[in-house]
Amino acid sequence: MLPGSDDSNLVTGINVTPLVDITLVLLIIFMVTATFISEQALQVHLPKVVKEEKAPQPALVVTLGLNGELKFNQKDIDLAGLTDQMRDETSGNPEVQVILKADKDIPYEKLAQVLDSLKLGGVQKVALAMDRK
Repeated sequence: MLPGSDDSNLVTGINVTPLVDITLVLLIIFMVTATFISEQALQVHLPKVVKEEKAPQPALVVTLGLNGELKFNQKDIDLAGLTDQMRDETSGNPEVQVILKADKDIPYEKLAQVLDSLKLGGVQKVALAMDRK
């Protein structure tokens, strides 16, 4: 301090208003981003069953949409790519388990193609996802 200066103008606290503003802006950005991420997931209407069983854990998830859209762990894939991916997964762990989420209104032929692709990839255990009635 300079000699003879007045200490009454000295700021002794921290202004937290800018910190709160930045925090709120980041919170809004994360909320909007989370909404977009959840909308990218493939929506399927699972068939309903009376008795529910526990899904195998840990398991890989394959989703088959009504229009034939195919996703592996929420990433777009085709049947040939699914077979290759399953070969990679089963080479490291031959006991890998897969949960197949297929829309209840898809043709049986599409479901059979996906099951065949899983089998060609070396998967021995496949569970079909269902909703409880």
